[in-house]
Amino acid sequence: MFRRMEDKIRRLSEQLLAAQDDQELTAILAELRAALHQHVERLRARVATYPIVVERRSYPSTEHRLERNGNSPETRGA
Repeated sequence: MFRRMEDKIRRLSEQLLAAQDDQELTAILAELRAALHQHVERLRARVATYPIVVERRSYPSTEHRLERNGNSPETRGA
């Protein structure tokens, strides 16, 4: 039917803007909401299987970096 869900959503959005009466508007809006819901569910399913790399970075404190570079408060005369 539709190659992509985005195409269907785009088509329904265009129809919604062109709707002439309330009955037509209500029907298109219901179909658009269902398509959006389906699209969100598909995205959630894809994200749930997406491999996540947990990267833990720990940055040394400013004082530790200064000492490592030879710029400690003691060597600077502070």
